[in-house]
Amino acid sequence: MVFNAIAIWLLIASVPLWICRWVLFSRLTDRERLMFKRLVAQRHETAFMFAVRMAGYLIVLAFSIFVVLFGLRYLKDGDLGITTYSDMIRSRLYSGIGPVDNALDSFYYDQMLPVAALTTIVFLTVSFTLATAALRDISLIRRMQKKVRKVTPRA
Repeated sequence: MVFNAIAIWLLIASVPLWICRWVLFSRLTDRERLMFKRLVAQRHETAFMFAVRMAGYLIVLAFSIFVVLFGLRYLKDGDLGITTYSDMIRSRLYSGIGPVDNALDSFYYDQMLPVAALTTIVFLTVSFTLATAALRDISLIRRMQKKVRKVTPRA
């Protein structure tokens, strides 16, 4: 539940960050845009590859936690006891809108626990990647503008 709340807040924060990035990028000259695109292409990994790498780390972490938890349960009770997410976790995120809550129940809370964990990982990865990619671009544009202003003589 905590990771879902973090993902929602990151998704909300990414909207103004992308607006700021778009405004800064639209104010660049053609020469600065070309420099920015070249810098991003040569020095930074793509946002997609970052998301894949981050999702891979989170999936390995979740898998290892599941192995430990279900392994201990098997040693104690003699069965794995893989149940749905709603049977294991009682707290839920409700929006107050009936169709949205029904969709959340059927697509998320009624899923098997490993599937719900993978859904959370994908949601967290997408929202974190959106926020960090915008922050990286904003930082790069500002640093590039400072360096260009130092090098170019003012008229």
